[in-house]
This record gives sequence, C-alpha cells and structure tokens, in this order.
Amino acid sequence: MKDIGLRELKARVSEILRHVEESHEVYAVTRRGRPVGVLAPIGFESKPRAGKAEGAWERLESLADRLSESRGGRKSAVRALSRMRR
Repeated sequence: MKDIGLRELKARVSEILRHVEESHEVYAVTRRGRPVGVLAPIGFESKPRAGKAEGAWERLESLADRLSESRGGRKSAVRALSRMRR
C-alpha cells in the first residue's frame, strides 16, 4: 500500500484512479501525514491484522484471569469491561 497526500491526490486524481483500476494499486490517503482513508479497487478486502492494542488487551485479560484465580474467584473488572466493549 502506497501513501498519498490529499493535495497530491487532488492534483493527480485521474492518474491515480487509472492506477487503481488497471494495476489494482491500493493507496492510503493522508492528511498532514496521518492516514484518513484508503483508495482501493472495488472488491478489495484488506486483511485485518492484530495491532499492538489488540495484543495488549488480550494480555491484560489474561493477567486479569490469573489475578481473579488467585483472589478466590472474584469477578474481574477487566472482563466486565471487555464484555461491554464488544
């Protein structure tokens, strides 16, 4: 996936769309260096990947389980919060 700034996209929209259509290029559109969207061909499916935050949440849940076991089975606030977020 290539990054493209909003200004550059506006200036070269026809050319970029041709690349997307013909070469199936995928662009991450950025504004001031921050990604704001994706320009991709129809039918494109991005593969979700576990980010750092997801891995951290899973580690936190695991730790909460271990702590609740050591405290005589009290309910875990982390588990309750996790259920509310889903």
